[in-house]
Amino acid sequence: MLPWLIALIAMASFIGLWFKFEAETQQHIQIEQMAAMLQSSIQPLLKTKDTELLKAQLNNLRYTSAVPLNAIAIYNQQHQVLVTTDAIGVVKNFTYSQPVHSFSIQSYANQLLALQPLNTQDVTNGSKSSNAYLEPHYLLLVFEPVIGLGDWLPPIGIVGLIGLVVLMMLQKHLMQLAQRQHTDVSLIVHKLNQLCHGQLNVKLNEELVPELVILKPALNRLSQYQSEIITAAEQTNQQLQQQLEQVQQQCEQIQQQYSALQLQCSSSEQLIQNCLFSLQQIRQHAELSDNELTEHLLAQIRLLKLELGAAKEPPQQFKLSTFLADQRSVLQQLCSSKAIELQLFETADNLSYEISFSSAHLAMLLVTMAQIASRAKSVSDLTLRVQLKVSQSDIALHLSITGNGDGISSRIRQLLAGDDTRSLQWHESDVGILIVLMRQLQASLTIQSLEGLGCTIALVLPVTDAVALVPTKVPHLLLCDQQHASLVERAEGLTPLAEQLAQCTNLAELERAAKQFSYDTAVIMLPEPAELSQWREQLQWLSRQPGRVLCYASAAQLPVWREALQLEVRSNPFCLDDLRLTAPTTPSHPSLLVVDDNATNLAFVQVLLKDQPVQLYTASCGIDALKLCQQYTFDTILLDIQLPDIAGTEVAKQLRQLPAYLHTPILAFTAHALEEEVNAFVSAGMNDVIFKPLEATKLDLILRWCLIGKANNTDQ
Repeated sequence: MLPWLIALIAMASFIGLWFKFEAETQQHIQIEQMAAMLQSSIQPLLKTKDTELLKAQLNNLRYTSAVPLNAIAIYNQQHQVLVTTDAIGVVKNFTYSQPVHSFSIQSYANQLLALQPLNTQDVTNGSKSSNAYLEPHYLLLVFEPVIGLGDWLPPIGIVGLIGLVVLMMLQKHLMQLAQRQHTDVSLIVHKLNQLCHGQLNVKLNEELVPELVILKPALNRLSQYQSEIITAAEQTNQQLQQQLEQVQQQCEQIQQQYSALQLQCSSSEQLIQNCLFSLQQIRQHAELSDNELTEHLLAQIRLLKLELGAAKEPPQQFKLSTFLADQRSVLQQLCSSKAIELQLFETADNLSYEISFSSAHLAMLLVTMAQIASRAKSVSDLTLRVQLKVSQSDIALHLSITGNGDGISSRIRQLLAGDDTRSLQWHESDVGILIVLMRQLQASLTIQSLEGLGCTIALVLPVTDAVALVPTKVPHLLLCDQQHASLVERAEGLTPLAEQLAQCTNLAELERAAKQFSYDTAVIMLPEPAELSQWREQLQWLSRQPGRVLCYASAAQLPVWREALQLEVRSNPFCLDDLRLTAPTTPSHPSLLVVDDNATNLAFVQVLLKDQPVQLYTASCGIDALKLCQQYTFDTILLDIQLPDIAGTEVAKQLRQLPAYLHTPILAFTAHALEEEVNAFVSAGMNDVIFKPLEATKLDLILRWCLIGKANNTDQ
């Protein structure tokens, strides 16, 4: 407070001094104005000799002055009083020795004395008056000071009083602020004590003084950290409690496993005894060949390992189509040893997903199913179907094998319907393997068998996981199979893998489809050897085309076809994995540009060519057609003659000037044309004429020109 009090006294003193200085300044200005006015007023009276009149005039001016005027006197150059008013006390005592040439004010005996020089020069002629009996030199004016000590002390007192009131209010505010600071500090200390005692959710929501605001977020963060630490400690405690419970459960499971292991050991002893008994029976059959004896022994060992759990393998991630291609040779060898023809059918999902499954168990399942299906009498054909079915709620692998002949015996069906392998005979190890695998893989079994009509063994295996792939599609696939049923089934599996699929059932259809169809891969299922020369001619022509040709024949007919065709012929079965390297990186369909100003004609053309192996582009005028041809290279152009902007012949002439269209087939598209008009079309560079309306019978001609144009661009 002391600095503020000193500042208040200094300010009051300054205001008082300023007030006094301002009043004195105003008084001096008024005195100077009064002196100038008196000089001009008494100037005419100085010429007269009547001093009484001059004195009366001076008294009159003194009493009528706006500024308090005590006395007026006129002095000569020797500083002697010539005329004075009634109050002459100060005038008599005043002495001044300096000449007066300008107005001046000075203090004398607590009064203000103003000295004003007088000019006695005649205004009219500029010479001194000869009638003047006086020689006045200057005026002396005596004034009372305007402001005394009692005048400027009241402002100082008022300012001091106001400042004192303000200081008292400020002191009161500072005391309140100090009290609030003390309260806020007490609150913060209280919150800190709560935190020290471990209380949760201790937050500081009250408003604090500005000096303590910075502590508010720090204390709240400290409270939050404490809550998080306590919560983490509780969670850790819960986790430790859960882990303790899990350890207890594991101990119980270990105890149960130990009990189960004891039972399994007892069962294993029984299995080993059964296996030894089977081996003794095998030894008694001396008529078995070494290969058969080895096969039975290996089957017994595999069954024993499965029963004991030694053959368990973790699941692997693999593509089903690739797995089947790797297992094809094993299945072929098994079937060929028994003179059985094997066919394989897959779905597109086999190539589109990677499944998580035990590949060793799946391979064992396929071989075992083939062995059991081949047990039937008079079996000559086996058909294996492997289908992966993926839905939002379920992933399952469907395996089925179908064979002709007399079907499976009732004993085998009875064994497969049960779950007991102890009653198996020495030659039924494959049945035991299938039973154990179904148990371990949680598979469901379905058997259909009719005497004389063959049998079907079907399994449904749950799959834990399947990862979707993005297989490269074959743009154009050609499939030929003379057996209608297998053609339909193969086409169903190949349709999702091909952008366009052409099917044929005989040599004539194959020849027609190959000539009007630009294929990327051709899959040919060769029939029984017949018409070898026609087949050789057609397949050799196909092999010279840009696409890939895959030929398949049965094992018995394979040497005949290879010798006759002198081409690579593969032994059945056909796998989808054979297509994985056949897809080209760029589409191989020929591109066709149709130019017509009639929207109906364009729509009709699009409908007719929708299912054809052609990439279709359209334009409605000649300028658009030229722009498209400058941007892209088309294999064939179907060009209307009557266009709204440029004639079709002129468009053809301009196209022939482009290097990319020197040899491109350009077909005139018109409703009618005379012989001389056709000659004009040819002169313009067109290759052929297609008459409107476009019909299905004219598509073959357009497709042939498209293939020619595609071949020209490929050669270039």
